[in-house]
Amino acid sequence: MPDWKQRYANKLVSDKEAASHVKNGDRIYLGSMCSEPKTIIEALGNSRVEDVEIVQFIRGDYATKLAAKIPGRFVIKSFSVGGRTGEEERPSVADYVPLFHAQIPNFFRNRRIAIDVAIIQVAPPDRFGRFSLGISVDTTKSAVESARIVIAQVNTRMPRTCGDTSIMIDEIDYLVEADEELFELPQEELGERERTISYYCGELIDDGSILEFGFAGISQGLMDHLKDRRNLGLHTEILTEFLVDLIECGAVNNSTKKMYRGKSLATCCMGTRRLYDFVDDNSMVELYTSDIILNPLFIAANDKVVAVNLALQVDLRGQIRQGNPTWTAFEGSGGDHDFMLGASMSKGGRSIICLRSTSIKSGRSTIVPSFGPKAAVIMNRGEVNYIVTEYGIAYLGGRTIRERAMALIEVAHPDHREDLMRQAREMGYIYPDQIYYKSVSPELRQRIRRDHVFKDGLKCHIRAVRPTDETMLRDLFYNLSESSIYFRYFSPKRSMPHKNVQTYVNLKEDEGVSIVVTTGPRENRKMIAEARYMIEPGEEGYADSAFMVDENYQGRGIATYLLNYLIEIAKERGLKGLKADVLFSNQPMLKVYEKVPYKLHKRFADGVVSLNFRFDEYKDEERNKAPVE
Repeated sequence: MPDWKQRYANKLVSDKEAASHVKNGDRIYLGSMCSEPKTIIEALGNSRVEDVEIVQFIRGDYATKLAAKIPGRFVIKSFSVGGRTGEEERPSVADYVPLFHAQIPNFFRNRRIAIDVAIIQVAPPDRFGRFSLGISVDTTKSAVESARIVIAQVNTRMPRTCGDTSIMIDEIDYLVEADEELFELPQEELGERERTISYYCGELIDDGSILEFGFAGISQGLMDHLKDRRNLGLHTEILTEFLVDLIECGAVNNSTKKMYRGKSLATCCMGTRRLYDFVDDNSMVELYTSDIILNPLFIAANDKVVAVNLALQVDLRGQIRQGNPTWTAFEGSGGDHDFMLGASMSKGGRSIICLRSTSIKSGRSTIVPSFGPKAAVIMNRGEVNYIVTEYGIAYLGGRTIRERAMALIEVAHPDHREDLMRQAREMGYIYPDQIYYKSVSPELRQRIRRDHVFKDGLKCHIRAVRPTDETMLRDLFYNLSESSIYFRYFSPKRSMPHKNVQTYVNLKEDEGVSIVVTTGPRENRKMIAEARYMIEPGEEGYADSAFMVDENYQGRGIATYLLNYLIEIAKERGLKGLKADVLFSNQPMLKVYEKVPYKLHKRFADGVVSLNFRFDEYKDEERNKAPVE
């Protein structure tokens, strides 16, 4: 018999005897959540030990019940609080340590958080006598390395995982054989707004991205929008069951990684038996300690890292607050900050925060002017690129405080925008004369937005104008020649100051519709064209139309496309027709109007052609005779 088997037999004890090695006043580390050693925890509860401090990465159900059973015998310190069990608990039962996940291993090793006894759960040894930490490497590995006594529950239902998961028998003092089902997390039910947030978030994830998802329903919702992506990679804190779907459908193959190519990396796994069976002896998934996986420099070593996490609140400057659970069962510092920093340092990386626009219970806005005195600010103003709610995507990178405030109000719940604008004015975040936020309805915004490829392969994004488009519209104006400005405004307009441009970008659908065309990478898009119709009172169903196209992009059919798109929208909105005033010298624009299939009615005076057309008057007489659909 190999020597390790004899040592295994010598270290084998009952759960009761294992619990007896915990002494009064000890600080014990317990495997957390899905890897809780339940048999030994129950034995601890039946022992006579007192004044014991339990340290867990994520506070689990069994440890929580143990601490609540006899107050004073056990107290818990955790780095992430179980939300479903912890919302109403007294501070005397559980305490929270605000450390980032990546910092915890070093606090154990240098004994700034000294561990007396580590009680963990492992998979049975292989033929060389090596145990596996299974689904929980995170902070467990460092707790084993620094503890005075190590007690391991050997569970045949614990999968053997790859990576830095091995524990040698000489590192363990006592073994308890006890098979039990691992804790499984129930699937979250996503509502309509969570699915909408997932849809918008999916737009920010391109082929070849390396993904990190915070532990929450966002991962589940994103699956429907990422299955058609290719060559994705995983470098995440917690591997969940929904990420398995991405691997199995072929979207994730880790082929674009610069380090650990072909491998999905994480610190631990949380899910159901299906996930645990998937990672069992799977060399394509590797688990490492949190100080390695969450090191921002290691994260940033890959290009196109996309970190997606959640927040409780965002203030108008872009600071992120985490606190009571929102979309997930847990709260805490975790690894969100490290991944956001790593993604920001990554070439082509993106850091994304998702949140509902209002609180589930109170209905209050989650986008706020400022936080209260007890708020836990987890990320500062420079660490997040995107904020996503069910009302859209706010890009904050390189934006001023005024631009950030306007972008965040844009994705706030409509019921709270007016109040946010008022408070932003009072706090000096926006101009004193900033007009109230006006925009078309979310339904019309969604209807208008689309991608299109114009002549010569020009890829563009088309959408409704937004109040945050001031800078881009000003840039478009200043890119125009004097003749183009004259054609558009019928005067030699020299400037486009804020007081003027804000009236162009704040537009409700009962006043009109403005469609803009942008091109370039998402973080650096430029506006190359704008088309609008404006409804004037007393015009009996007609609207004035106007266009502005950057000269560098003329001749590609942009104006013709936008006119047809305006007609399409106007007909849906119940308008009878469009009209326009065009300088006679602006022959290219007149030719655009000549292409419409409707009868043009023209008047010429003082060098200006005034034209109009009705949607029910076609040039083709046969179409006029056709029944109206």
